[in-house]
Amino acid sequence: VTSHVKYIGSAGKAMGVDRHLLGLLLSAKEGEATPALFSHPLYARSKTWRVSTSHLTHPRFDSWGYGEVTPDGVGLAYSIHPNNCMFCITALREQGGWPERLSSLLEEALLEMQTLNDLDKQPTSKL
Repeated sequence: VTSHVKYIGSAGKAMGVDRHLLGLLLSAKEGEATPALFSHPLYARSKTWRVSTSHLTHPRFDSWGYGEVTPDGVGLAYSIHPNNCMFCITALREQGGWPERLSSLLEEALLEMQTLNDLDKQPTSKL
């Protein structure tokens, strides 16, 4: 959690790696050759958000969501509250079932986390 909060803070101050790369790309003057990095297939792939997540937690929001950002992607909105977590997964219909699988795996992971959390709440002997 600490590293996530740190990354969010850095990104909010335009200090994330993706912002630096965008700045380098935009600083290339017209007609000037851009570094090979920007034409590499992995760089192009890194800019495609097949799973786009966003967090919004506010006591007045019971639920919320947003659409996918690529045709073959999903939007995954989530809120974390003191006593519950809310998730909303959106996708276009013709996705071959992977959004449903993502939903099932997310539910499975959350239930496992709940089981682990509940272990800590088990009464222990004082002997």
